[in-house]
Amino acid sequence: MPHATDPPDRSLALDGPTRRLAHRVLPTLLHPAAAPADRMAAARILDRAQTTSLTAVPAPEALLRMLMRLVRPSPGARLWERLWPTLSSRRALEVLRWAPGLEPVPRGPQRFVSVPRSALTSRRPRVRQGRLGDCWLVAVMSACEQVRPGFLQGLISSEGSATPAAGPTRGESGTADPSVRLTAIDLLEPALAVPILRRIPFLPVRRRRVVVSTRVPVAHRAGDRRQRPNAASLIEKAAAAVWANGSYRRLQNDFAGIGLLLLTGRWCPARPVPRTVEHIAEWLDAGRPVVLSTLARPRGSFTVAREDGTGRIAFMDAHVYTAVRALRCKEDGRPDSGAPVRLHVRNPVGGGESPALRRTDLYLSERQLRRAFISVNVGPSLR
Repeated sequence: MPHATDPPDRSLALDGPTRRLAHRVLPTLLHPAAAPADRMAAARILDRAQTTSLTAVPAPEALLRMLMRLVRPSPGARLWERLWPTLSSRRALEVLRWAPGLEPVPRGPQRFVSVPRSALTSRRPRVRQGRLGDCWLVAVMSACEQVRPGFLQGLISSEGSATPAAGPTRGESGTADPSVRLTAIDLLEPALAVPILRRIPFLPVRRRRVVVSTRVPVAHRAGDRRQRPNAASLIEKAAAAVWANGSYRRLQNDFAGIGLLLLTGRWCPARPVPRTVEHIAEWLDAGRPVVLSTLARPRGSFTVAREDGTGRIAFMDAHVYTAVRALRCKEDGRPDSGAPVRLHVRNPVGGGESPALRRTDLYLSERQLRRAFISVNVGPSLR
């Protein structure tokens, strides 16, 4: 069996730090005769390079590591991007079972669950944000699914499935999960993939295919209305690999225009909130996804009084909401032909409603829209 410091295949074309990490872990992970203890040790080296606390190392070294993690927080995801084309589906899944650190690093504990096949064939999945600050992406996924049902499933294709002979799965059961398989997600990104320069508007866009396993974190991720894993969970994972350098944590706190770019390939800068609901209704009728953003406020979340005087409407600050449809209804959503036209706006975080305080499904007039939101992003027609 090769030693853990034997050099990997030079065809992977890795940079300096990632190459050194590959020298330490790949020979052991890829060797078919490697002992389980050796593979677990190699996986631990990979995990420590990405998630270990810096309080136990000297201050100068800790500062250097912190700066490196800010620039390139998750070398495992970059290593996997170069590695998977050289492996068969069966062998790739076996490597991932031993070393989950090759995929995007979760925000919380490394406990995983697999996305079932049935979740990828749902006719109209409801997208809900988990305990991760990526409303800019989840709201856009929900908006795209609203105007074009099946849009999210269309971004996902199968890369084959296989069950390795042995290997641990850091999931809830601690045993090998035969439902884990490889999937390919097609996203789009700026052709100039430099961290700062890629945010320059209207740069050329290229398609990026990301191959990941169907294993997603148990917590701190998107899902359906009951937080069960679905297509949105896989697209969120792929976005963490493409836009956040393989880190769920770095996927937080971005702009809705970036979400529309990743999913549709179009630059969609923020624009002022229209003065009429009918204007937004025209966008929705044309099959264009629409999301609305609130301003970050010093005191955090805020409320707006209901026009019927029966309670208040709660809004999250620095948050992105999905525009669903325009209709004539009362403020609780009950249809009324004599009522003014209101915009149905949905909070991707979800949650229950109460008679005195609405939080999730909001039915807002033109005046309430302008009071609550600072901008709107409109995507291209998806029909």
